[in-house]
Amino acid sequence: MENNPTTVAPLPSQGRAPRRLDAGEGASFWSEAWRIFSAAPAVWIAIVVAYFVLSFVLYFIPVVGSIAHSVLTPVFAGGVMIGCDALARGEPLRFEHLFAGFNNGRLGPLAIVGLILLAIFIAFGIVMAAGVFATIGMSGLGALMDYGDPAALASAAGVGVFVLAALGLTGGALIGMAFWFAPALVALDGMEPIAAIKRSFEGSLVNVMPFLVYGLIYIGLAIIASIPLGLGWLVLGPMFAGSCYASWRRIFGA
Repeated sequence: MENNPTTVAPLPSQGRAPRRLDAGEGASFWSEAWRIFSAAPAVWIAIVVAYFVLSFVLYFIPVVGSIAHSVLTPVFAGGVMIGCDALARGEPLRFEHLFAGFNNGRLGPLAIVGLILLAIFIAFGIVMAAGVFATIGMSGLGALMDYGDPAALASAAGVGVFVLAALGLTGGALIGMAFWFAPALVALDGMEPIAAIKRSFEGSLVNVMPFLVYGLIYIGLAIIASIPLGLGWLVLGPMFAGSCYASWRRIFGA
């Protein structure tokens, strides 16, 4: 069979309920991620560097660049999931896999996932900003801008700031659950964006404990990767992508 970066496996998870995994399975996402990276380390590093450069360039374009980055991130993620799937089926990883999400009708659905994510983040940001204003008030905002008066800020905020922090973390986690599997479900399984987001949330919700173990390991790896001038992210970045694919395969795959 001809190796083609746009080739994908059959659609294994259409209509399938997500599996409920044991907590320890969260560690297996990282072991499979290492195997995915070690199968083609040079290509993975090239993909990570290219994505960082593209992101850097987009962020320097006022307003439009940030919007484009948010919309296109699931498109690039979908292409990377296709690359991971190619490796899992014994095919070579290619640099072009980074752009595979732009091919074969995937661009529209993956971009819609990005637009929905952007809209949710904007709405969430507005809610959090309103909460900060309601909790701290004008006097607290003045204290926030005056770094020499932390006592005034603490007095104005009270326990509300801790409530807002908890809400922010909870909201961020819920958004992450809704979008974690979405690029893979769209790119590999051909699901519609809304259905993929719902299925992603469902799969994350029934596997909270494995993802807790996964997250704790990630924190440790992130600290280690950041020590040598951040160079470890050239390895951890591809492993992060591989762990996303590994979790999709364990929870939704055939």
